[in-house]
This record gives sequence, C-alpha cells and structure tokens, in this order.
Amino acid sequence: MIYHLQFPFAVKNTDSYSHVCGESIYLDDLPLLRGTLFAAGFDSPVAHGVLHQVDVSEAEKMAGVVRIILAKDLRGENQIGGIIPDEPLLADEHVHFHGMPIALILAKSEAIARAAVHKIKANIEPLEVITDPRVACAKNELIVPPKRFQLGDTAQAFADCEVVVEGRADVNGQEHLYIETQGAYTLPMEGGGIKIYSSTQGPTAVQRAVSRVTGLPMHRIEVEVVIR
Repeated sequence: MIYHLQFPFAVKNTDSYSHVCGESIYLDDLPLLRGTLFAAGFDSPVAHGVLHQVDVSEAEKMAGVVRIILAKDLRGENQIGGIIPDEPLLADEHVHFHGMPIALILAKSEAIARAAVHKIKANIEPLEVITDPRVACAKNELIVPPKRFQLGDTAQAFADCEVVVEGRADVNGQEHLYIETQGAYTLPMEGGGIKIYSSTQGPTAVQRAVSRVTGLPMHRIEVEVVIR
C-alpha cells in the first residue's frame, strides 16, 4: 500500500537570504552600553588533575581588571550539566579536560581580560589522562555513575542463537557547526533581574542554567536570541 501525503504549505528557510546578504543581526552587532565589562576565561592547561590552588593576585593588580570569579564565588550551584549534572561551570577540586574553565576575568576591555588570563597561576597535580570510557569504568573514574538498561534474559537469548557475532563499536560525540561563535551579552534589569542576549538554539536551557548558577529564579531571567 502506498500513501501520498500532501501538505497545505511549504516549509521555507527564512534565514538564508539575510545570512547571504549580511543583513542578519548577530551578537557582535549589538551596540554596547557604557560601562560594559568583558569576560575571558582562564582554562586548565592539563587534561586531568587535582586543583590545589589558584593564584589570581597578579591578575587582580592589573589596571582595568574589575573582578575575578572562582567556583567559590558563585552564588548558586556550580553546575551547568544540561541533561545530567556532570559539568561544573568552574573547576573546583578537579579538572576533567584540557581547557576546563577555572576562573572568569571581568575587565574594562577584551584586551585587558585576555591579558589578565596569562597572569593567573594554577597549582594542578596531574593525574592519568583516560580517554577510553571502558578504562574509566574499570578504574572507577567515571564522572557520574553509569546508567544500565536491561530487557529480557540476554544470556539465554545468546545461548539459543545458531550464530553469534561479537565485536566492538566506538561512537564519538558530534557537535553542530554553528554559524556564529557562542557568546552572550547580559544587562541588569529592574527588580534584580537580568536580560541575556545569547547566541543559542535553546533559550530555555540558557535560562535554566543561568538560574542554577546565579541562584536567581527563572522569572527574573530573560533570554533573547538576536539572530534573525
């Protein structure tokens, strides 16, 4: 039997024309208000280790540096895991990958913020770098406990099979190729709320993550996706 489906309308890509012609509004196209601060992250130089100390004293002395934020300075929860709580915003006791954020520098210009990154020193005790999840599981080095799914009696099912083919399959993660680099521009609002212009496909996820880290209720956080 063959089904023929007809739709009353055609789905059009509304962004293609403005992208090609350079008319789309991106985050960097927004006019900045006077007093805007710029952020840069100090990231872990090692892939796996114990974070003993972070020295920000030299960076704090730099002219134009307003504030340096560490995990202990966060008002809310140090967690931004989207599906399961497996990703701290800023490293606290351990670093789990090369480039994991440890400190966030706020400065009066982007150049000053990036220069201050090189003034920060971190005392990190290196640990074994494990990239195979099977090895991590065997050594109890998984970041979060594994989830197991079982349906039926697999041992008996294989015993009744005439042919059993065994092997190993490895599937890496995949990320989308974004049109613009990810970023955000945040403004303070009345009543202690904030408005965030974000380059994201999931404004609700951004709202939820910001609420979790800052301790602000979600109704005080407004997220606007500027590209159009």
